Amino acid sequence: MPPPPPALPTEPDGHRDAVVWLAVSADGRDVMSASTDHMIKLWDIAGKRLIRNLGEHKDMARTALFMPDGATALTAGDDGEIVLRKLADGAVLHVFSSGANGGVRKLAISPDGKRAVSGHDTGNVIVWDLVNKSVLHVMTGHDWPISTVAISPDGTRALSGSIDGTLKFWDVESGKQLRSWHGHEQGTYGAVFTADGHHVVTGSGDYTIKLWDLDTFRELRRFEGHEGTVYTLVLSADGKRLASGSLDGTARLWDLGTGNQIAMFDSRTGPIYAVAFATDGTLVTGGDDRTIRDWPAAGGDGEILFAGAPQ
Repeated sequence: MPPPPPALPTEPDGHRDAVVWLAVSADGRDVMSASTDHMIKLWDIAGKRLIRNLGEHKDMARTALFMPDGATALTAGDDGEIVLRKLADGAVLHVFSSGANGGVRKLAISPDGKRAVSGHDTGNVIVWDLVNKSVLHVMTGHDWPISTVAISPDGTRALSGSIDGTLKFWDVESGKQLRSWHGHEQGTYGAVFTADGHHVVTGSGDYTIKLWDLDTFRELRRFEGHEGTVYTLVLSADGKRLASGSLDGTARLWDLGTGNQIAMFDSRTGPIYAVAFATDGTLVTGGDDRTIRDWPAAGGDGEILFAGAPQ
């Protein structure tokens, strides 16, 4: 039997429960985290310290995104609220309420910061006008809760996936469904568009990652190796590397062009729910053990950047 993992350090400022989302700022200095402890936190990567608690949702926090202006963040959670916050002090600038659409499972924003797309417990997908602070479209059609959403690089298209493995492709401006297909045998929990906007990568509870052609809706490539649900995906800035995090306790790096696995990182402490690329190419992960780690791009052991709070 393998030796048990070493006892994890703790930090009073850390999360009290699983880290389920990570985002790195454009300048690479900060990382923002969302947790099932309801909290949104902002961290200094180089200084390895908590900058501030940005705020708290009334239920599990699911997503935390840096806005393109570099001064604000958009966060969402199971409380059904999408909150625009100031990074400088966490002040709430606006609250978008999902109402009867239920909790926000996933959230994505357009590169220009003018639109957001949210996926909900009810199976509905909402397009928000962030400039006028209004709902543009409530898009229906999924029979099960939404488990992932993504917006194309030009902001005109969106993809949603649900816990039954169904994928839907949407026109953001009109709210019309362009295509629906059964992409996976289990739920789809991660999705990311490629830089050209003509392809999307999805991860699933069937343990697979698939690359899809959005012009033909054919599967072009399959990335295999995970032994548990693929919960999250992210592409590197150059679009050549794909990172995945899984309930099997590993994060993996893949060559998007070939489908080959480049590296595997084993947390040895439970599921990985969040992955993000740092500007130096290293991979930052968060998961069930409440910690945020940094892993070398070429593979190898990770370093704990921010430990979880004592339990």
